[in-house]
Amino acid sequence: MLGVGLALLALRPVAAQANALNFLVWEWGISPDVVRAWTAMTGIAINQIVFDNGDRRDLLIANVDAPIDLAVVDSAHVQAFGERGLLLDQAGLPLPETSRSEERWRGMCGRYGVPYSWGNTGIVYRADRMKVAPQSWGDLLKPDLALAGHIAMTDDQEELLAAALNFMGRPMNSGDPGDLRRAFELLRAQSPAVLTYGLPSTAQTRRDVRGQIFIGLGGTGDQKTLNMAGAGTETWRFVTPREGAMVWTDCLVVLRRTRNPGMAERFVAFLAQADNAAANAMFLRQPTTNPHAAALLPARMREDPQIYPPADYPILYRGPFPTDSLPLRRHILSALLAIHDAQ
Repeated sequence: MLGVGLALLALRPVAAQANALNFLVWEWGISPDVVRAWTAMTGIAINQIVFDNGDRRDLLIANVDAPIDLAVVDSAHVQAFGERGLLLDQAGLPLPETSRSEERWRGMCGRYGVPYSWGNTGIVYRADRMKVAPQSWGDLLKPDLALAGHIAMTDDQEELLAAALNFMGRPMNSGDPGDLRRAFELLRAQSPAVLTYGLPSTAQTRRDVRGQIFIGLGGTGDQKTLNMAGAGTETWRFVTPREGAMVWTDCLVVLRRTRNPGMAERFVAFLAQADNAAANAMFLRQPTTNPHAAALLPARMREDPQIYPPADYPILYRGPFPTDSLPLRRHILSALLAIHDAQ
């Protein structure tokens, strides 16, 4: 797998492989067994180009020189990429009924994407370090003194601000300058307690912070990635804050610049098959968008609140934020990072 930091250097030789597809995906974002089954069936290898930040993913998709065939993109960004002419229309992709996702997920991915998985943004924490499980965004954003120096946030402005806005009772995709400034004040007050601005699943691989992160911002399935990196110990947990489940949908998109659109769409259809969707859901520890795949999941997974948010919690579906708020959002992130670096 290629990390985004090396991706642009490594993509040119990757592009020369005629028997491979370049797949832009979250780290550990697809079951190795599913990939092996695809390659055994078709002879086509899957080159995984991994990212850990939506902003960096977006840069690679927008870079016309990056030979990416298909990607995982959250539904809040699919339509915008499609309208810019970067994606192929998937509305006519022939999928049997058993490969089709629920209508709500199809609606979120729109005509340019095929639903892949869903989950929500919440809090990851070490159960061996915290005697009481966090229940609210306030436990992360207004932390106890004992957690100072043990918090990992993210350097993705969209996720960072969504958490703060949700805690404040404001729309998580708000473009209102007043909302964003108040969110900044909340995050600035938290900053002295933050160890690093990076997803816990990525940050804990760094030697300078390894073992020091006790709590952080994460998403459904991140607890599995964290536990995989912890020598098999199941110390990490994921919790949905009581303020509500900020639900996202990841969509499979085929880039218009792919040299093999037919094979890329065939891979999308392969991933949408109920058995493969179920295998991916179990590997990712994330809910599946396909009801036929959901029926194949073990009951303990369907009933796990770390995977499916509690039924009595508000459901808040992620959507795009106003593009005219992007400069202020980026300024807020830059200011937070500068304040943190100066501490």
